[in-house]
Amino acid sequence: MRTATAWDAGPLKTFEPLRADRPPGAAATLTRDGRFMEERLTLAPRVLVFGAGHVGAAIARAAAAAGFRVVVVDDRADYADASRFPDGIAVLAAEVEAALTRYPLTSTDAVVIATRGHRNDALILERVAPSAAGYVGLLGSRRKKIVVTKGLTTAGVPAKSLRRVRVPVGLAIGAVTPEEIAVSVVAELIAWRRRAS
Repeated sequence: MRTATAWDAGPLKTFEPLRADRPPGAAATLTRDGRFMEERLTLAPRVLVFGAGHVGAAIARAAAAAGFRVVVVDDRADYADASRFPDGIAVLAAEVEAALTRYPLTSTDAVVIATRGHRNDALILERVAPSAAGYVGLLGSRRKKIVVTKGLTTAGVPAKSLRRVRVPVGLAIGAVTPEEIAVSVVAELIAWRRRAS
């Protein structure tokens, strides 16, 4: 966005897409001639939460409160019910393939996998680990990581893709309840967002 001041008309704003050849930088800068201020307007990172159970729902709410754009995905329609979530959180009842078709992952996206079991986690992780997502986290223990990683390596998922998955997801703060787990996960998401920017 460019803002210019015309003496007789007051501030004037125009909007132009950011040129691809412009590297990311400060949120606002002056043009070389000093006549215009350019502001970079960007969307908040998007978090896809796979799993709408107690922990997934708590993560979605905490992420939305922290300013992320949130999409909750669950293959169970009774869990993926928009009435269970505050306004502003997108909810999708779908399998992983349909979800990733609707929401293709980019480097500014984060994925948190918090489904009901190892099998579901592995199916989702197989698709998102090699994706462009900037952050991939899996709810669970180190043992779960070993079991799921072994199975996915055998299935042909590149080891490099699996190494970047954060398991257990979240900061180690001794979290126990769904809300505490959500705080630990969202704290890690905030650290990722701030480092990425």
